[in-house]
Amino acid sequence: MNKFLLTLALLTSTSFAFAQYGWTKAEVTLKNGTVLEGEASLAMMSNGINLGKEKLKFRKNKKDKKSKYLPKEVEQIVFTVTYKEKVGRKKVEKTRIENYIPVYLNKKQSKLGFVELMVDGNLRLVGRTVAVQSGGGWNGATGAPGAAPVYMPGYMGSHNQVMFLKEGEKPQIFNQVSLTKSFRKRAMDYFKDCPTLKNKIDKKEFIKEDLQDIVKFYNSSCN
Repeated sequence: MNKFLLTLALLTSTSFAFAQYGWTKAEVTLKNGTVLEGEASLAMMSNGINLGKEKLKFRKNKKDKKSKYLPKEVEQIVFTVTYKEKVGRKKVEKTRIENYIPVYLNKKQSKLGFVELMVDGNLRLVGRTVAVQSGGGWNGATGAPGAAPVYMPGYMGSHNQVMFLKEGEKPQIFNQVSLTKSFRKRAMDYFKDCPTLKNKIDKKEFIKEDLQDIVKFYNSSCN
C-alpha cells in the first residue's frame, strides 16, 4: 500500500526487504483461539522467492518483547490503519480496518501466506503487496517500470497482486492490467458460469475499477 510501504534495510547485495505494514495497531486471532491485542508488523515478501517464509511479528507495545507467528498459527489479523485525508483545505485523521487471513499460495497447497480479505463470500477477493524484481533492483507497489500491475481499491491503498479465491483452490491472480488480454475478456472468461454477469461485463456495465462490485454481484446473484 503506497502510503504505508517503507524500505527496511539492505539484506544482501541483490535484494531489499520492504514493509507491507510497519508496526500498526492490530488484533490477532490465533488458531488456538487466543486473541492478542497490540501492534503487528508484516514484511513484504519478494514475488515467489519468499513463498512459505512469511511471518507475523507482534508486540503489545513498543517496550514489549516481540513474538513471531507463522501463517499456519494465525486465524486472522485485523489492522486498524490511521491516515490523513484532505477534506476541503484541512487534513482530517481517519481510520480504516483491514482484515488479513492466511491462504495457500501454491498449487500443492503447502505454502501459506497472508492476504487482505477485501470481499468475502463463496468467491473471495483478496490482495497482497509483493516486491518484484526490475532491471535495477526491487520494487513494491509503485507502478514503476518492472513492477507488477497495481490494483487501486475504493479506499486509499493499493495491491500489486489481486486474486480470486475459492475454497480448496489456489488463488488466481486477477490484476486490472495484463500484458496478454484485456480486463473485459479475462473477466468474461472467468465468469462464464454466470451468463448474467458475463453479459454485464461485455456491455461494460461493470469495468475494471468495479472489481469489488463484480465479486459481490457474483456472490449474490450467481450461486
